[in-house]
Amino acid sequence: MLRTLFLSSLIALSSLGLSAPALAAELQTIKLEVDNMTCSMCPYTVKKALRKVDGVTAVKAQYEGDGKGWAEVTFDPAKTDVQQLIQASTEAGYPAHQ
Repeated sequence: MLRTLFLSSLIALSSLGLSAPALAAELQTIKLEVDNMTCSMCPYTVKKALRKVDGVTAVKAQYEGDGKGWAEVTFDPAKTDVQQLIQASTEAGYPAHQ
């Protein structure tokens, strides 16, 4: 039943000249350099702060040593922007920049 409904929806969209991906916002992925990381637990705090930002769909973070690390963030640009991501990390105590 669900498959039939899904297929019917796709057929209806295609008859209008639209595709399902065209209706969804294009996600973006950026890599931020993150300062003040001092141990392997710091990335968890950064990930937690970034995941709270509306529009974020995925976050990876890693401590690299010497107070440095990075975060890779996938987000919906219709809901948030790079500046909000930088602000979230910075407010968690880990200043970020591109």
